[in-house]
Amino acid sequence: MLSQHVSTRRFHLAAASSLVLAALILTGCSTDETPEASAQEAFAHIHGLAFDPHDDQLAVATHEGIYKLDDDADTLTVSGPIGDLDIDAMGFTLVNGTAYASGHPGPNTPQSFGAPHLGLISSTDQGETWTTVSLAGAVDFHALAVDRYKPETIYGLSSSDSTVYRSDDAGNSWQKGAELTARDLAAPPNSSGNVYATTDAGLARSSDGGATFQLVPDAPALFLISNDGAQDGRLVGVDTDGVIWRQSAGEGGWVQEGTVEGNPQAMTVEPSTTRLVIADDRGIAVTEDYGRTWSILQPAL
Repeated sequence: MLSQHVSTRRFHLAAASSLVLAALILTGCSTDETPEASAQEAFAHIHGLAFDPHDDQLAVATHEGIYKLDDDADTLTVSGPIGDLDIDAMGFTLVNGTAYASGHPGPNTPQSFGAPHLGLISSTDQGETWTTVSLAGAVDFHALAVDRYKPETIYGLSSSDSTVYRSDDAGNSWQKGAELTARDLAAPPNSSGNVYATTDAGLARSSDGGATFQLVPDAPALFLISNDGAQDGRLVGVDTDGVIWRQSAGEGGWVQEGTVEGNPQAMTVEPSTTRLVIADDRGIAVTEDYGRTWSILQPAL
């Protein structure tokens, strides 16, 4: 219940803004469409973003699978869907080399993954192969959050019953927590049971592992939220007006920064940096100064 009274590795982006769609080199697509058309269609519906430190690429979770972006040698390369898995990838997150996702199977997804929901699936080889962890067929997590310093603790927001789930054994078993209508989750590193959720009523925090939530006093009305890569334990997010906010050091107040364009779909921050990537009306854009200036990595259609 939500209480109202208390309340890496570097991903190279040089010259990204000069890239054009005609220069895209796409590989590994599993449909009969041209590779460019397939990826462009998928990128119109992005659910999640994450930096992969193993190959210095950006993983993009879409309605039609998970893709990789790499701008090595001044040439933007788009590959995917990785593992030839055409899932509707929800809740995508990548921590310490392990990727987690949920969502729904696609037309060519093996029946072994379950239906109509994927439950929790994971990959330890950069998405080339995926394994069902738990809840196959039963649960669709629209958001997942993992503490990278305590990766066996996973939080999931179930779309079917608006409940926050918590696992203390890397997703093998789950406990139900608070019922909460929310859009996004974040678990600050080494936060001892703290998890944040963006709700219609405002930013909410749980200090008991998701069992109960309270509104955070004086916090902006965030829509998307992530851990601030430059400051462990601090948050950065985008509010409902497209303004980027970050938690300051010291007392943890909020600092207003730049803006996104249009409706943000997903965001991520590269660990140990201020490099923030967001999917919005421009496509996939990157900033290193919290939205004051931007480069367009992948233009929108």
